[in-house]
Amino acid sequence: MVWDVSFTCDICGKAKGEANHWWMAAVGSVPCFEADGIDDLLREQRFTLMRWSRADSQNPDMYHLCGQGCAMQAMERFMTEGSLESR
Repeated sequence: MVWDVSFTCDICGKAKGEANHWWMAAVGSVPCFEADGIDDLLREQRFTLMRWSRADSQNPDMYHLCGQGCAMQAMERFMTEGSLESR
């Protein structure tokens, strides 16, 4: 049985088509830091940008980005808010 998985951009909501200009981002902690408070916790976060990978795209921790513009917006959100979630 073949699973039909569809993706939408986590920044603008665009649906993924056949073109493969998409990116993925992950936000996680850097294990070499010890957080003492919320400021330290935010400081230890890392933003990782990766080219689209069919295998990795199904990881629930990945953010799906439809192109360079949304990838840049994701990085800007991370740098200013510490998160990729829109407010």
